[in-house]
Amino acid sequence: MVNMSVMKSFLLGFVVVLATSACDIEMPNIANLPGGGYSSTALSSLRLPARKIPQNESVKLAKTASSRFGVDTAMVLGVITQESGFNAHAVSPVGAMGLMQIMPATFKHIKDVSPIKSGSAFDPKQNVAAGTWYLRSLYNAFTGFPEERRWQFALASYNGGIGRVGAAITKVSQAKRKSRTQVTWAEISPYLPRETRGYVPAVLAHRSYYR
Repeated sequence: MVNMSVMKSFLLGFVVVLATSACDIEMPNIANLPGGGYSSTALSSLRLPARKIPQNESVKLAKTASSRFGVDTAMVLGVITQESGFNAHAVSPVGAMGLMQIMPATFKHIKDVSPIKSGSAFDPKQNVAAGTWYLRSLYNAFTGFPEERRWQFALASYNGGIGRVGAAITKVSQAKRKSRTQVTWAEISPYLPRETRGYVPAVLAHRSYYR
């Protein structure tokens, strides 16, 4: 079960950051993959073959973390697939680490405010636990939106920063004079980085594969 007081503390940290900067604290970033859209062949090449899924240790870790923090296992596997291609030693050009490609500052912040208090971002167990907790916290930040849209916005935040996503929602809401919770992914995506626009549908495609 997610500790809501801890979650509020985590999200409050984001509010403080947003008050001083247009960008959030360092965010997980996609590793070793081109920005923008992805072909079906490119997406498939990152996935675990079906025959290897039951025995894969990362899958077992994803199941444990998913159960602990209330996230669909297939969603976690989708993020792992897109972020690192199941390479626990992956390091992005900007320093994001491990299976779920967590930036050092983000990992430290998660340890400060979440149940994950120790370990290295290169430790698969701690990396998946931290990444899953973080993904759930981003999902919780979009209370009031329809379920699938909450996940779209959470994934966009995981890749591009919750500040950018929040700003895009506000921009569309004001421009179209509609409630924030009526704003859709299609409406905000043009205001997000090209990489993020490709990242969200890619992870959701992976999720469908693992279900």
